[in-house]
Amino acid sequence: MATTGIVNGTALKIYVDSTAVAYTTSASLELSMATRDTSTKDSAGWQESAEGQRSGTISGDFLFAFDAAYGFEDLFALYSNRTKVTVKLATTDVADKYIEGDAYLTSLSKSAPMEDTISGSFSLNFTGAITYTT
Repeated sequence: MATTGIVNGTALKIYVDSTAVAYTTSASLELSMATRDTSTKDSAGWQESAEGQRSGTISGDFLFAFDAAYGFEDLFALYSNRTKVTVKLATTDVADKYIEGDAYLTSLSKSAPMEDTISGSFSLNFTGAITYTT
């Protein structure tokens, strides 16, 4: 049975080719659509627009571990090899709806402050159609 009520953010994970990115502390989705100018002399000085290209990004933050099941080294390999992957933003409940599509890793960072946990962040940009389904 699908999750009901307000959902705890801890339940939402980022999956790359069906494997959850390890030790994530946040997951974000941004969808956008560009518009194209359709203004004419008949627009009375008002800008008019029509739909344009759609795009999306999934990003997350993680804690670093050398032995992570899917961590920095795996993400670095995507970056290094320019690998297209299937990315999914989903809860652990298979009955819940999820966002999915093909994507490329477009940013990866790692930070190691003194006397603190090593952490990082990453972003994957969708290429092609994005689906929202169960």
